[in-house]
Amino acid sequence: MDAFASPSIRAATLGKGWLRVAEGIILTLSLGLSLMGYPGPPDSGLDGSWQEMLVHAHAVGLQFGRDIIFTWGPWGFLGTRFHLGSLAAVPILVWQTAGQFLVALCLVNLTWTLSVWRRVAFYVGLIAFHWLFQDTVFFVLIALAGIGPLMKADAKIPRLVLWAVLLGFLAQLKFTYFVISAAAVLASAACQSGRRSKRAATAIIAAYAFSVLVSWVAAGQSLDNLYPYIRRSLEISSGYGDAMGLDESGTVFGWGAAIALSCVLFCWSIWRSEPDRPLAKASSLLLFFILFVMWKEAYTRADYVVLGGHIFGLIGLVFILVPAASGLLRSPSQAPWFEAAPLLCLLALAFVDPGYYSQVLRIEWQRIYGNVMVLENLRDQPAEWESQLAAAAGKVALPATKAAVGAGTIDTYNFQEGVAILNDLKVSARPIFQSYSAYTPSLEGWNLRNYQSDRAPDYLLWNDGRVDNRYPGEDDALLVESLPGQYAPVLEEGGYHLFRRLAHAAKTRPLHRFITKATVRLGEPVEIPAGLHEAVWLEADAVPNALGRARALLYKPAEIGIVTTDETGKERSWRLLPRVARAGFILVPTLEHAEDLEALMDGVAPTWVRRIRFDAPAGQDEFWSHIDVNVMAIPSLSFAAIGNSTLLKLGIYDRRPVSIKAFAELELVDIAGAQAMLLHAPGSMEFVVPARTARFSGTFGLRPGAYSDGGHTAGVEFAVDAVWSSGKSERIWSRFLDPVGNPGDRGAQHFDVALPPDGAAKIILSTGPGPTGDNRWDWSYVRALCFETNHE
Repeated sequence: MDAFASPSIRAATLGKGWLRVAEGIILTLSLGLSLMGYPGPPDSGLDGSWQEMLVHAHAVGLQFGRDIIFTWGPWGFLGTRFHLGSLAAVPILVWQTAGQFLVALCLVNLTWTLSVWRRVAFYVGLIAFHWLFQDTVFFVLIALAGIGPLMKADAKIPRLVLWAVLLGFLAQLKFTYFVISAAAVLASAACQSGRRSKRAATAIIAAYAFSVLVSWVAAGQSLDNLYPYIRRSLEISSGYGDAMGLDESGTVFGWGAAIALSCVLFCWSIWRSEPDRPLAKASSLLLFFILFVMWKEAYTRADYVVLGGHIFGLIGLVFILVPAASGLLRSPSQAPWFEAAPLLCLLALAFVDPGYYSQVLRIEWQRIYGNVMVLENLRDQPAEWESQLAAAAGKVALPATKAAVGAGTIDTYNFQEGVAILNDLKVSARPIFQSYSAYTPSLEGWNLRNYQSDRAPDYLLWNDGRVDNRYPGEDDALLVESLPGQYAPVLEEGGYHLFRRLAHAAKTRPLHRFITKATVRLGEPVEIPAGLHEAVWLEADAVPNALGRARALLYKPAEIGIVTTDETGKERSWRLLPRVARAGFILVPTLEHAEDLEALMDGVAPTWVRRIRFDAPAGQDEFWSHIDVNVMAIPSLSFAAIGNSTLLKLGIYDRRPVSIKAFAELELVDIAGAQAMLLHAPGSMEFVVPARTARFSGTFGLRPGAYSDGGHTAGVEFAVDAVWSSGKSERIWSRFLDPVGNPGDRGAQHFDVALPPDGAAKIILSTGPGPTGDNRWDWSYVRALCFETNHE
């Protein structure tokens, strides 16, 4: 062969092929090492708690959509940033190694046909931006899979099936991924149908549905719970903006709006210029939807910290996705003027987080180097995590609480479930396990019904933590209203207050009595009448105007607040949650601390609100029309001169009543050397019947003076009524005392009554005036009220 002959075409092609293979391997390895995110030590804070709860939920087999209602899916624990020792360590490590290399391989495959500069921009952008916001990588992967292989003309069925199966699994990581992956599948199926490729469209939908179902079952979930999971996740999503919206600065909003507008132009240009019309319509609509979802996600709760936060989601997604998507959909000859979005992203970073450019190289190098070190010691990670778990548990140890709870079940209010988990307590959490996320009446209802059922925890661990300066008691408002009479304080340790369950929450909500009804505008005061002796419930329906509704749809809902004035004249401003306020919450007393809740349980009001008004942050008052206000009293949560704890200590009763009502103010009286409580007729005491209770007994009578020294009572009827959860009521004991006409009715009397064997829910002890209705001398009293448990 001539040594100077040109190489054969086959040899050149083969050489180039090997170079591309080497490029693919290098890119997959580098991307995979960057994408890995090994969990750190356990943490009992807000973020650590919900992520550790996902690990716990998987370990104990909780069912999503019923046992647990959350925006992450049954496989979401794989992406946790906080481990729980060896618990679920193997699947987490597998996902953070093999799983991330698989994601990297998919991204390399999706961008394989791009021009060199687009590939370089894509990989550089991905490595430089993905760690700023957790969702970025999966948004990019789902978007490119949708507009790439799934919409490709004449695509092979096996290839379509593989990509649809991948999207089906990703859908079970987080509900947002479920939404956009379903959109990608529907858009690609519509595209294939538009080309009259019904077989391809059917294969895509069938493979995706099959993968969703298999992934769901593989995570230990029942198929019966898939629909409830979707429905309740949509409920969480629908209320997110009202409850969790957080404003950004004008600069941040300006850059975000500019980037969003460039995305709209980008999608519009694809719609207009792509010659393959089914592809043009399907891809432009899909990209617009995914970019819009990220815009809402990033700028609803527009928080950011140095090198991280929600707003970086939009910046990172646009910078990575737009050049790649453009390369997949448009011919190189078409002018890329509409690709200004990535440049806007770079400029936005310079204004929003100037320190990013000086730190990105160091951070990325440390990230990759650290992941390599972990890979070298992968087998030792579970043991190392166990040591970290023990150290973290020691920092939040609650030995007295743990001893008191023992083998009992426990739930945590508001959001620090991590404390209960790290103390190795038997967690029995309500479905929306972080109360700040129960921000719609429907979600509140699920938590309340949990406490009304046999799943109610034996203990409740209370922490005063709140987010965004919300008015105390708004989080899980319906549940908080039910706690007095159902739980009682036990102890305080390390800033956490432990409450013990006395009974399940009542099946019906407490009755409310209207006090004030008004329609006001921002700034107009609403007076809370003085002299009330009951807790006050506030319902406030804040109605946005047309501009406010448009803002909520395209951007995020406007915020609204409440300003309270207490009995000393002190004003305080709080955030109001519109959907929670519409259904209502306890306004008086202000349950800012656990001690305030304990006082309410004790029948005492430590704080009073005398006046309220509504306001909005600067520049947001123009989005609100008016507020419809209902102020109501809660008769069952009455305040007395004598607290429940005092009456318990004196032995007036052996368990806290749900409510006490009497004609006159409660008073302690001395009867033959023993303390009794005056329950002036007409009066009543309502108790929740403890489990396995057989009898109810006590001492009763009329105070001397009612029938002596000129007293002439017409008599008092004492009665005990049993009430079932169905609403059925039956009188099981009564006695009429006439100490004036019958000297045998004078002095202390005793009753002992057997309770119905079929399980009455409540017992009501009542006092009523005699036949003449004259109760002026009806000084009836009770003491030593006891429930006897059947130990058989």
